Amino acid sequence: MRAATEPLLETMLRRLMQDLASDALVLCADGDDRPDLIVVDRTYGLVAIDVDVTEHDPAAREPFVRLNRKISDLRLEAPILERFRPHRLVLFGGCSEPLAGPSHGERPRALGLADVEDGTWLARLEPRPPEPDDLASLRSALAPTLTFDVRSRRGAFDPGRGERHRRRIELDARQATAATIPVDDVLLLSGPPGSGKTLVLAGRARYLAAQHPDWRIVFLCFNNALVPYLRRLVEEHPNVEVTTFGKFSHAMRHRIALDDPARAEADVAAAVAKGIDPVVDALLIDESQDFHDAWIRFALATVRPHRGGAVLAGDQRQALYRDADRPPALTDRRVAQLRLERPYRSTRQILEAASTTQPDAESAAGDAVLDGEPVELIWTESWSAQAAAVAWEIRRMLDHGEREPQDIAVLITQWKGSLGRLRTALGEAEVPYLVVNRGNAATFDPRTPEVKIMTVHSAKGYEFDVVVLFGLETLPSPAGEDPERDRQAAQRGKVGFVGMTRARDQLLVTYTRDSPYLGRLHRCAGVHSSTWPDDYEV
Repeated sequence: MRAATEPLLETMLRRLMQDLASDALVLCADGDDRPDLIVVDRTYGLVAIDVDVTEHDPAAREPFVRLNRKISDLRLEAPILERFRPHRLVLFGGCSEPLAGPSHGERPRALGLADVEDGTWLARLEPRPPEPDDLASLRSALAPTLTFDVRSRRGAFDPGRGERHRRRIELDARQATAATIPVDDVLLLSGPPGSGKTLVLAGRARYLAAQHPDWRIVFLCFNNALVPYLRRLVEEHPNVEVTTFGKFSHAMRHRIALDDPARAEADVAAAVAKGIDPVVDALLIDESQDFHDAWIRFALATVRPHRGGAVLAGDQRQALYRDADRPPALTDRRVAQLRLERPYRSTRQILEAASTTQPDAESAAGDAVLDGEPVELIWTESWSAQAAAVAWEIRRMLDHGEREPQDIAVLITQWKGSLGRLRTALGEAEVPYLVVNRGNAATFDPRTPEVKIMTVHSAKGYEFDVVVLFGLETLPSPAGEDPERDRQAAQRGKVGFVGMTRARDQLLVTYTRDSPYLGRLHRCAGVHSSTWPDDYEV
């Protein structure tokens, strides 16, 4: 029965997300005792929708009685429902005609397939706006597994940090919908940095694992350094496997090239000829924009049909390893798309500064993003002086109790010329630090009490309260002379965008030599410029 309702639910979900306010919560049933769809909306209140595929006549009582029983059971689970007068609707999957038009009554109760496509039935519901506190309580009661426990340290000179943190640790309505939506084959999940794509994947893993403890759920990521963090998000569910593509394919007894796309294509073709076992019930891929097409083709071949499908989360603006067009591996697949619009990790000032690294792109900052401290752009006369300025800034934060070492990351655009200078300066300032590299990436824990030094590439998927971006001037800028060289320069320029958007609350950028990137940063309204050591009380 559930398999028969899922296509109808997917169609209804897509339509609801078009027509409802962006903060509405839409949840699919996580068991037979709940309505198939639950909507919590600030205008309409609670809307419960059941799907009937038993060919009942729309005038029959049985589907509505079944829905009423589900709502009664839900009240026992979530007593806050007593404060709501829910709308009760049944979608009759065997009826292609409209059932919610004016001729069928003042307020819609029954829906046909034509009503789903039309969507006007929603506007005909009676507005039942709940009290804000009741709305929040009901959302929390219905989707408790989509909240993550993330520790916070409040820093001085950042009065808005507490409110921003509260918004970061709980998935919003659109994210909760993405975490629970039925996926027939493939769902492409996109969104700007900090829009919660990784948390949606983790929320989906937890949601599916709780409902199907016998399923094998595989969560793939690009970086070894990200694996421990993702494992912590799903650690209470042993049937969720978090790993990298290389380790996953090797465990499947196939060797797929990791650094040569052409070779990877040949390896996957050989694997297909040999036979790839479909042993995965639900697949989740983080940072999918950096996965080679052959990797995606192989991973999708491991997924059993008619289970949890595959969700690929990514953002073209953050593609560091390849041009992130739609993967050819998705050709002839049934692909749905969902975009998370609201970035909630970084402050408006950080997002506006990051957008200057991609001059053809609009700023990712919007009205929902909270303000923070200005981005600090610090000029020094040499790279050694850059390292000294970084050490002074961090030492001051620690001495004044504004931050703890684990709150801070120094991200570098290249190892050469950076690491030795930073080691020396941080050592002289007695700042505890940890260099994250290939040797310790698989066991890296961002919570250990040291400042983290890592490349921007290694930091993908992570976030820190404070980020210092060291050596931005190393990034080439398109000159408009050689199209291929300009393409490569634009690709390399994404390092600046990714590095800046790892920062939650404060971003410091150090540089010695001007470049087009730095010029655009200077002109950004949310950036404060200073010179080391002239503007400092050293």
